[in-house]
This record gives sequence, structure tokens and C-alpha cells, in this order.
Amino acid sequence: FIAGGYMSGNFLSGRYSQRVGLNRMILTGTLVSTCAMLGCLVMFLAGLAHPLALFGPVFVMGMGNGMTMPNAMAGSLSVRPQLAGSASGLGSTLMMGGGAALSAATGALLGPETGPWPLIGMMLLTGVLSTLSILYVVAVERRRLREEIAVAREAEARARHVGEARPQSMPCMQDLRGR
Repeated sequence: FIAGGYMSGNFLSGRYSQRVGLNRMILTGTLVSTCAMLGCLVMFLAGLAHPLALFGPVFVMGMGNGMTMPNAMAGSLSVRPQLAGSASGLGSTLMMGGGAALSAATGALLGPETGPWPLIGMMLLTGVLSTLSILYVVAVERRRLREEIAVAREAEARARHVGEARPQSMPCMQDLRGR
């Protein structure tokens, strides 16, 4: 189920990432995953303890992950192209190590008396944290772009000011020919 969702998310990612952009696609994927697990939590809280109440949202969560993962990897590799190998290794290590640690923590919390709650809670928590992470990345990117625009506008204003002041302080070629 999860693999089918992941494949469909990868399909959507390949189809729309270039048009939509990496950060927006990552944000969409994390929101899809988070909302899917929130839906799962609501269904279980409402007493719908059916396998589809878990596996349906998990399919959708897989789709969100399929939209997120390729774009996140592409984004991490594009920050500094000369360090793409290091970024790939670090990103993969964090992904595998983090997944193993979270799996172990969730497994330690799961038991016959806990039901699916630790699993749902951990998946919802990671969805929320991933959404907050991409929102932070978007905020930093917007701040950087605003700073670049301000610098460009300042340089443009200086160039305009220099261009306006030039005829007064320096004679133009026509003035020199007339002498």
C-alpha cells in the first residue's frame, strides 16, 4: 500500500516539480502526508478501528512522501553543486539513520495494550516536523531573495544617480566638439 502511494507521488513529482518548483512541491507533499495522518488519527478517535482506517491514510501519506523525497534530495544536491557527493551521502545517511531511530522508538512504544496509537502519533509527528522544516526553508529563501532584491535596487538607484549627475559634472562629447 505504501509503495503504491509512493509510486504515485513520484509520478506526480516527475510531472509537476519543474513547473511548480522544489520548495512548493515539498511543502505540498509534507502537507499531504500530515493531513493523511491527521485523518487517520481522527478516524481512530471516532472509533473506526478498521484496517482501511489505517492503510487508506498510509497510502496517501506514501503519496505525499513520494512528492517530497525526490524534490528534497534534488534541493539538497543543488545548494552547492561542487559538494553534491557529500550532500548526497549526508542526506541518505540522515534519512536512513533517522528512519531507523524512529522505527526503533516506535517499536519500543508499540504493544498489545497501546494499539496503533504510537505508530499514528509518530507518523503524525514526523509529518508536522517535516512541514515545519520546509516552511523554515521557504522563509529563509524568501528573506534571501528580499535581500538580493534590495541590493539590486540599491545598485540600480546608485547607477541612476550617477547617470543623472554625470552631465553636470562631466562634459558630454557634443560639448567637447563645439570647442
